[in-house]
Amino acid sequence: MAAEQWMLQTKRADFDEMAKFHHISPVTARIIRNREVLGREAVEKYLRGGLGDLYSPCLLKDMDRAILILKEKILQLKPIRIVGDYDIDGVCSTYLLYQALKETGAVVDYEIPDRIKDGYGINESIIRAAYEDGIDTIVTCDNGIAAVEQISLAKKLGMTVIITDHHDIRKDDGQEMLPPGDAIVNPKQEACSYPFPEICGAMVAFKLIQALYEAFGISKEKSFDMVEFAAIATVGDVMKLQDENRIIVKEGLKRIGNTKSLGLLKLIEKNNLDKDHITAYQIGFVIGPCLNAGGRLMTAKLALSLLLCQDEEEADRMAVELKDLNDQRKDMTKSGTDEAVKLVEEHFFQG
Repeated sequence: MAAEQWMLQTKRADFDEMAKFHHISPVTARIIRNREVLGREAVEKYLRGGLGDLYSPCLLKDMDRAILILKEKILQLKPIRIVGDYDIDGVCSTYLLYQALKETGAVVDYEIPDRIKDGYGINESIIRAAYEDGIDTIVTCDNGIAAVEQISLAKKLGMTVIITDHHDIRKDDGQEMLPPGDAIVNPKQEACSYPFPEICGAMVAFKLIQALYEAFGISKEKSFDMVEFAAIATVGDVMKLQDENRIIVKEGLKRIGNTKSLGLLKLIEKNNLDKDHITAYQIGFVIGPCLNAGGRLMTAKLALSLLLCQDEEEADRMAVELKDLNDQRKDMTKSGTDEAVKLVEEHFFQG
């Protein structure tokens, strides 16, 4: 068998000039060029971009409408229910929206579907339960864009629905199949001119928070206080680390050690990590799987309860429980893999 050969992709550019202008090595300049980062401004943003370089939330289609509706509902003390999802992106999205809406004085609670009982995203039973609970407005996060029939039911029952999502939109004969929400904030919409649509659900939620805080006169820095959750979701949902995703992860990693979430700090502690030097790898392969484990083996509400918890003893208990669940998940995965290998070897490699 011939030895593998690695080929270095070469794209033309004046690497020495790039290196000199941006104070980097020619090798780094070549890597950046190979990643299709073109132009001095784009390269500088790639290297040294900060939170001030994030795109305006107002560039998202229906953002103005969503904020107008939310502000009215909040001031009127209408009950609002966030409906998230059971994975890391859904949990972080729900956390962000819940904390922000509470900050503005909203009457708000949340619901996260059960992976086994409810399946993915919002369903009719969740909508009917919201109606029976007297909920006026539903805000989805990391789901809802495909829930045409479910959102139609919510509208029929007289509820207001704001959809925030990032998933691709189904089409029928080339036409987008959009649910009848009162506002739909999703950068994947054809009519949306957002410059970088490859963001996760928590980033869409984070954008909504920025716009909402501005509408209520709350400082921008208050929204930045929660940027680590947009970063965790971006890594955990395996988004491309390009453009503003790169910025949000870089800035989020810096801020995790100072997070206001006692639960997150406890989870870091139980996994023997250094809160002041968290890496993207540790989010992707340690913290993220722990947050995901609740939704896979029990309930995602455990992960969200941990992140929201401000009681030392209770946060400690929940962090241990989530770590144990993740260890159990790893054991189950290994057992399943070993069994699969055994079956293949017995049935396909005999004699």
